[in-house]
Amino acid sequence: MKRSRFLILAVVAIVMLWGCNSRPQANGYVSELTSADSLSIKMGQFTLLKYHSDRLGFNINYPSYLVHQDLPDEVGMQELFMMDDVSISVLVDSLAGMMRSSGQRMMGMGAELLEVGDDYTILEGQDDKWEYYGKVIDSDSLRQITIILRYYPEHEDAVIELKEWVKNFEVQ
Repeated sequence: MKRSRFLILAVVAIVMLWGCNSRPQANGYVSELTSADSLSIKMGQFTLLKYHSDRLGFNINYPSYLVHQDLPDEVGMQELFMMDDVSISVLVDSLAGMMRSSGQRMMGMGAELLEVGDDYTILEGQDDKWEYYGKVIDSDSLRQITIILRYYPEHEDAVIELKEWVKNFEVQ
């Protein structure tokens, strides 16, 4: 009796397992990764790295997935951080003799003014193939600091955290 009960249970278990294998199994989320998706994956977890710019005279705490670029001295007062088709430029302009501010130049290129604070403006726009998001900080009476995020339009979802980083950027 015990042996026949054991055999019946074994046969039932085998039939159940066999039945599970013959049915199509639910697949996980299957999708083709686009460049924006792959950027989102790369940008998912990060720490802030501290970079002191002798050229600009202040520290820049930038996301670890970006790579600092060594620029020639002729470039002037600029630091550049990049990954793939995404770049962050931090520029310092002297206000002495400046005809138009960085914000005015960006608006001249078609940027829209998104936000105005006591000492900053945030702008967004696009040119032929790039979209950009920038913050212009009136640092003091002598200089203006501009942070510009540039990316391809298909990376819009991937750069959400970088837009927040630009928006919250403060001179240290």
